[in-house]
Amino acid sequence: MNKKPLYLKQILNFIKRCPSEINKTEIINLQDAEDKILAENIYSKISLPPFKNSAVDGYALLKKDLNKIPKKINQNRVTAGDRANHKIKGGEVIRIFTGAKMPLNSNTVVMQENTEIIDNKLFLIKVPAYGDNCRNKGEDISKGSLVLKKGTKIDNKNLNLIAAIGYCKIKVYVKIKIGFFTSGNELVKPTTKLRNSKINNSNYYLLNSLLNKSYITKKFLGNFPDNADQIKKKLLNEVSKFNIIITTGGASVGDEDHLINTLKNNGKIFFWRAAIKPGRPIAIGKIKKTYIVCLPGNPVSVQLLYVFIVKPLIYKLIGSIINNIKPEKIKTNFSMIKKTKRLEWLRVSKKLVKNKYVLSKHPKQGSGMISSISYSDGVVEIPEDVSIIKKGDVFDYYDFDKLFY
Repeated sequence: MNKKPLYLKQILNFIKRCPSEINKTEIINLQDAEDKILAENIYSKISLPPFKNSAVDGYALLKKDLNKIPKKINQNRVTAGDRANHKIKGGEVIRIFTGAKMPLNSNTVVMQENTEIIDNKLFLIKVPAYGDNCRNKGEDISKGSLVLKKGTKIDNKNLNLIAAIGYCKIKVYVKIKIGFFTSGNELVKPTTKLRNSKINNSNYYLLNSLLNKSYITKKFLGNFPDNADQIKKKLLNEVSKFNIIITTGGASVGDEDHLINTLKNNGKIFFWRAAIKPGRPIAIGKIKKTYIVCLPGNPVSVQLLYVFIVKPLIYKLIGSIINNIKPEKIKTNFSMIKKTKRLEWLRVSKKLVKNKYVLSKHPKQGSGMISSISYSDGVVEIPEDVSIIKKGDVFDYYDFDKLFY
């Protein structure tokens, strides 16, 4: 177990070294595949497009006739799905529609908008270049080429590609099993009638939503009381049923924070505490074959640690390719002194000022300030070695819409 808090890069490097825990696969229908993880490479068994076709509505013509006017119009029409193998005679054009198979001896289409018909003869308002508006066979995907790699997550960006190359069933990894606990005697179901220092258990709803993915089987395992024996009993009773167990709260250094001792005494801790704000008390360990992820109790910490650390861990264990979210480089519209040597995620709003985006800091930055996420657009990441932020400085910005996707 680390003695010093780890930097985010060290934590992510640890995750990259974790072996995949999900080895079972299944064959499913493509319409059920969104959000699942590919368990094999997909190679195209066909070319895409499968034949030479027109990219527009217009007229197909021969190379030698590009600059000849006027042109005779062939009486045939080539429509999408037409099985005939058409050929064009010299000095003529043939009407063709988008997606239709090109005549065998033509590679050029003039757009309908660039033509004029007078006395059944075609005049070109604009002469196309040779090869214009013609999609060649295999110019998008060639037969036999690698289309998607094993470990790719299926989503609306690649579902249509899989269908286009003819797959209606694919092999994917089975779902990863994740259980989650919340912690604390103070937690109750949401109510407006809070009594005796009770707090609404918002973390249950947060994790239940974050884990609502097609590649995850989730289960809420209850709320830990502030009792070491009960925590040990509940955790050990559930540990063999899941690939990951996530807990919130009880991972700090307080007298009632028993999770770390339970994990240390019954398994192993890979690291505890991170040089991150918010989210310092995070711990990741293992009991038997199950990863235990201990998150702080503050809801902002839970949400941000999930997307930056827990989600990459889930992806790695399920055999998926870890695609780090690419940040935007945006200037700050504020100045401040950063008091810690930790990486900080400041909640910010993204605003357009003089045709350029700038970041404005949300006034409430505490890890317990739940509204700071609800009323912000994303976070700006301030590196560990930065202590002074000046208006106009450029940092990495992560949009919530992308982070929580």
